[in-house]
This record gives sequence, C-alpha cells and structure tokens, in this order.
Amino acid sequence: MDEFEKNKFKLGIYLTVAPIVLAFFILSYWPEKEKLKDLLFLGKAYEMNPEVRLLLLVFLVGALGSFVHAATSFVTYVGNRSLTPSWIWWYVLRPFVGMGIAAIFYFVIRGGLVLLSAAPDIEKLSPYGIAAFAALSGLFSKQATDKLSDIFDNLFKTQKGKGDEERTDKPDEKRPVTNVMLGVNKITSYKMEGGKTERDVTIKELYNLLKGVITRIPILDDKGAVKYIIHQSMLYKFISERSIEPGKERVDIAASTLDDFIKYPGMLDQVGKSITFVPAKATVGDAKAQMEKTKNCQDVFVTENGKPEEPIIGWLPNTEISKHART
Repeated sequence: MDEFEKNKFKLGIYLTVAPIVLAFFILSYWPEKEKLKDLLFLGKAYEMNPEVRLLLLVFLVGALGSFVHAATSFVTYVGNRSLTPSWIWWYVLRPFVGMGIAAIFYFVIRGGLVLLSAAPDIEKLSPYGIAAFAALSGLFSKQATDKLSDIFDNLFKTQKGKGDEERTDKPDEKRPVTNVMLGVNKITSYKMEGGKTERDVTIKELYNLLKGVITRIPILDDKGAVKYIIHQSMLYKFISERSIEPGKERVDIAASTLDDFIKYPGMLDQVGKSITFVPAKATVGDAKAQMEKTKNCQDVFVTENGKPEEPIIGWLPNTEISKHART
C-alpha cells in the first residue's frame, strides 16, 4: 500500500469516527432547562452558562454539517477512483471551516442583522432552530458565505464618488494574469483525446466529474484548447428537463452525449459562446474587461497569444477575477 493509499484510509477513518464523537458531545451538551453541565476540557471542568452552551452547540453542529458534506464528497471521489492527494487537506479542514461559518452566522442572527433575529431572552430560544441553522451553515458553507457577503454589502454600502470611477491606480487590476490564474496543472478538465468527438463523450462521464466539489469543468480538444465550459447547474438542468420532457419516449440520459447537450435549446450559448480568452501578458483588469463584454461570461482562459485555438495555460473563473479586481 503506497503512502497516498495509507493517507486515504486514515482520512476515511477520520470522516467516520469524528462525526460519532461530535454526536456524543452534542447529546451531552444539548440545552436542558433542569441543569447545566460543566464543560470538560483537558481534564478540567469549566462552569458553563446558557449562552456559552448554545455557542458550543453551534460549533459542534456546524462541524457535523461539514462532515456530512466532506464524507459525501469523499465516498464519491473514492468510488470513482478520482481522489487526488491535493484534496486531502480540504477534507481535513472542512469541518473547522464549517464551525467558523456556523459561529459567524449565529452571531449575525443573534445580533439581529437579519430578519430571523433571535429573541433577546436566552430561555425563549429554540435549540433545534439554532442547531438547524448551524448544521445548514456547515453543510452549505458556500451559500452561507454568499449570504453573509450580501449582509455585509447591505450594511456597509457606500456611494462611489466620481474619483473612484476614474481612478486608474487599482493595484490588483494591474497584476499579471499569470500571477493569479489557476495553472493548467491545477485544472480539472475533460480532454477529448484519441480522435474523440462530442458524440464520444457521455453525460454520465460529465456527471461523475461534476457531482462532487467540482462545479465546472472545461472541455478540451486533443491539443489542449478549450471548446466548452460545463457548469454543474447547466448539466443538472439538461438532465432534469430531458427526464420530464412531455410527449416523448423515455430516454437514457446517462447514454446521452455531449453532442446532445450542446444541441439542446440555448445550451451552446451558455457553454460554448460564453467563454473568452486573454494573452499571457494580460493583466487582471484586462481579463475583467474581456469578461464583462462577453455575454453570460463567467470564465476567462489564458493562452499564449489570447487565441481560442491555442492550448490553455491558465484559467480565471469569475470568482477569482472578482477577488483580485476589486473596485
């Protein structure tokens, strides 16, 4: 058994045992009106008031929600034999990320920054409601983070002055794309090698790549040039709509091909015409400008001279551009 197989086995044990331990502590410290249990840490007992106990519950349940997400992704990738060593630390740290997001969301709710604010009296709070928010924050951390971002934007919204619009010294936008892009060796993609065409790529293959933590994949030709970008949401839309199309015989969706997918009404505009390219010498600002003038564009690819037929050397999703090209 090589080193990676050993680490994969250890990770599987971690994802199995840790939720059981968390469940034990959740049951042990579940809020009770009759009594308060002391918090035991490193052999010492610490007195715990209702507020602290509720916060502890948020940490524990947030981590448990993250474990559900991590374990689901882990078994999917191991089952498909597509787990890579670079993702090991994602699985290890995922529960701690969930704990942090759940705690922040709890503070936002308790602080009354959203309409679902809690009652001021701790005794009137439902531990089930708080636990539900914590678990969902851990399980769907991306959506929870997006919601927190919306709250922050609304709270601290400012009116941009004319000087801000005309300012040309935005340092992030002047950074070379090669400094911030995802290198080709870090991109999960599907390469049509060996003379494959769109009719040789099955929906099942794409679905297996997109049903875990990966939410979009580029489709490359045999030379490494991008032909399409497949987003998880678009693939799921195709699968669901093909499954319930009225007036047609039942079709085998798994056996459908990429050719069927791109010929589906409106799909080519989303996956083939919504990508754009910049040369390796471009800046983040150039990539942002190119993305904004391309309809429905969420993905900018970097090639040597910015030509679509060239092999890609990097990728800038819209999330990376937003992070590095702030106004």
